[in-house]
Amino acid sequence: MFPNEIVIVIKDLEAKEIVDFHRSGDLVYSFENKYILKVSDDIARLKSEYEKDLWISKYVSSPKPIKFVCFENKAYYLREYLEGQVLCSNKYLENPILLIDLLSEGIKILHNTKVDDKKFVIDNEYNTLIHGDFCLPNILAVDDKVVGFIDLGDSGIGDPWRDYAWCIWSLEYNLKTKDYTPLLLEKLNISFDEEKYRKYIN
Repeated sequence: MFPNEIVIVIKDLEAKEIVDFHRSGDLVYSFENKYILKVSDDIARLKSEYEKDLWISKYVSSPKPIKFVCFENKAYYLREYLEGQVLCSNKYLENPILLIDLLSEGIKILHNTKVDDKKFVIDNEYNTLIHGDFCLPNILAVDDKVVGFIDLGDSGIGDPWRDYAWCIWSLEYNLKTKDYTPLLLEKLNISFDEEKYRKYIN
């Protein structure tokens, strides 16, 4: 089912397909909370994610890449499993105040991280480390503290508003209301910038 280079690592671990919280079209498997395997027809995109993970895992808590293999016109990316509960889980959706605290904490962790390897510069005007797809399913928490980030294929050095925009969009999408957006903006200590919001969301 999987290339030999992958099988050697996962050995006899049980594979479980993950169908929640991802919309990329990739097949995603978990191996007993030890590894995550992504399988995609989009080889270039998945290879970029692998390379980004190699880079950003030096700076923030994120999955450690294990193996990237191309086999029969598909890409197979195996990485370590990162423990934590996604912020779009019911626990956090039912407690929007805590959710907003965690979103603010997560953004500040990223944006305050100093990066000396500027390998992936998205926008030369900025020196900020950004996630690039800062949505609720991509932030992990344990004991109500942010512990890491996943799906970092769009990460790099760029405009922090790229993260703000997706954070706002994802909060409103998951809560199905804009009622909590003012509190999020307050926690982030920013004012809403409609021009940048539309630039990054559209």
